[in-house]
Amino acid sequence: MNSKQDALGVAPAFFGLGLRARFVFAAALGLFVAGLVAVNRLADLGPAWGDPDAMMRLVEVRDFLAGQSWFDLAQYRLDPPGGVLMHWSRFVDLPIAVIVLAATPFVGSAGAEVFAANVWPVLLVIPFAFALASVAGRFGGNVARLATLLMIFLSPQVKAVFTPGSLDHHNVQAVLLASVLMGLVRADQGRRWSVAAGVAASVSLAVGMETLPAILLAILGLAIAWIVDADRWRRGLILFAGALIVGSLLGAAATIPPSRWLVPACDALSFAYLMPVVIGGVGVIVSAALLRGHGDGVPGLLMRGGALVAVASLLVTIAAVLFPSCLAGPYGGIDPAIRPIWLDHVAEAQGFLSTIENRPGLALPVYFAPFAALVLGVLALRNMTASDRPAFVIGLSILGGSVLLGAVQLRALVGAQVVASAAVGVVVALAVKVTAGRDDARSIAQRWTWLLAVPALWTLVVMAADRLADRPDADATNVANRTECRAFLGDVLGARAPGLVVATSNFGAFLLKATPHAVLAAPYHRGAHGILAVDAVFTGADPEAAFRATGATYLAACTGDPELNQMAERAPDGLAARLIDGVRPPWLAEISSGPAGMIFSAKPSGLDVTGSLPVLRLRPSIRD
Repeated sequence: MNSKQDALGVAPAFFGLGLRARFVFAAALGLFVAGLVAVNRLADLGPAWGDPDAMMRLVEVRDFLAGQSWFDLAQYRLDPPGGVLMHWSRFVDLPIAVIVLAATPFVGSAGAEVFAANVWPVLLVIPFAFALASVAGRFGGNVARLATLLMIFLSPQVKAVFTPGSLDHHNVQAVLLASVLMGLVRADQGRRWSVAAGVAASVSLAVGMETLPAILLAILGLAIAWIVDADRWRRGLILFAGALIVGSLLGAAATIPPSRWLVPACDALSFAYLMPVVIGGVGVIVSAALLRGHGDGVPGLLMRGGALVAVASLLVTIAAVLFPSCLAGPYGGIDPAIRPIWLDHVAEAQGFLSTIENRPGLALPVYFAPFAALVLGVLALRNMTASDRPAFVIGLSILGGSVLLGAVQLRALVGAQVVASAAVGVVVALAVKVTAGRDDARSIAQRWTWLLAVPALWTLVVMAADRLADRPDADATNVANRTECRAFLGDVLGARAPGLVVATSNFGAFLLKATPHAVLAAPYHRGAHGILAVDAVFTGADPEAAFRATGATYLAACTGDPELNQMAERAPDGLAARLIDGVRPPWLAEISSGPAGMIFSAKPSGLDVTGSLPVLRLRPSIRD
């Protein structure tokens, strides 16, 4: 890379192209974004909009704009009076809040929220697609870039996080992970690539721990590249580690209040992660510096590999001694009592076998497509130059490791789903190059085998199989029931005086977004107390006592709610089962009911005859 390109930092990915290539790529990217918007309905923030994370993000932004402190992430209307300290980051709240503020003078606060919810995800898809296309272009030129854009568009799971209305942090995480990969595959070409990758990785950790496994796998890939070719990758490794250390410390200082700097947490950037980042980063820097000058022979390979194994062993030991629960991941510190009643039913926390059993239609596009991309990527290595292989291994490390981890927990597949699009783009480009001018059966197969890694193809296969078998679409039914119930709850409770609502966690975020009420539970592991309290009301032996103990004003239930039905299955004699069967306990006073749901308040528990009420005077007997 020449000095002019190096000075541009990440810009060579685009500006290093010729004028015609720039135009083609920009046009393709524009069409991609336009297509994404065209095939998805714009969000109106009504009852049909969003998953709980998107709604809770909007609630968090509202609270921030209303004056809640930058460092105060407590949701005070969730399990009051203390509320629940959320594990999310203001780094995502800030740009959404800026868009809302900028649009409010023109369309009002409600319109500004709708505008932000639709614009923000679409804005994010541009750097995401650009970064992945840049990664693919590193190995396969313009063909790989365009094929990558096509693959992103044909990946429903990836595309879904950028759908208008997606206000959660998953799209931000995807952009940051793609940026990390874009920088690392060029860490041998210029110092700014490595620094940019380290900064992106540190910001990703500050946003959330979801991409931690993918970032660790990316570091593993970079380490392998250094072990294989030390001279070429040493500087990139050192600069990345240094940027990650500095960026993580600055990210912690910007998001964690000083009172919590030494408080460990498994589900957010905290001391439990900062210590390993600093120690591990310093260990990597020292190893790379001390082993300078050792050749690429077997002794050098063993020394570099041994040094990194020693650093990794030290980090695992520190984590096992000081933060043992965090070795199990973000859910390591969760209250074990909520695992069987809530966490075991969260889709992203399920493994391969559970997904196959409960959501078989999701398994093929989510699991098989990235696995096919991994196999094709490994096969493509032999058609690469020796200088390209270490860089490509970085991407394959994320892809392969994420596929393996995803077999244990679905959420770990985020890394595989991001990288797979670029990997297949490279495979397409190499296949076109290798088979140019050949029309034999083998060449045709090589040209089109990449279709096995297209998630949309497997989605269509599943849909066709369901139609042939005349199986109902359970997901569509659940969405329809959820939308109908949300509309009912919003209309009825929105007109009532503010109070505390007991409802399943599925509807907690919606009620916070759509009504002035507080709720006892929402689908977040830090709200274990509220989740357990709601479960005691709907499944416990004495629901009346459990309800009155919460101090709640209202009880809401929807018969089509999967969570309520799971409660009914666990406790056939509990309140959930009785409400579904149409039984109304005598201690509940009905406020409203219909096909979608039912809302109650508790009847007074008894009369106060201690003086707060007038003396009760009985009417004389007829006989008198």
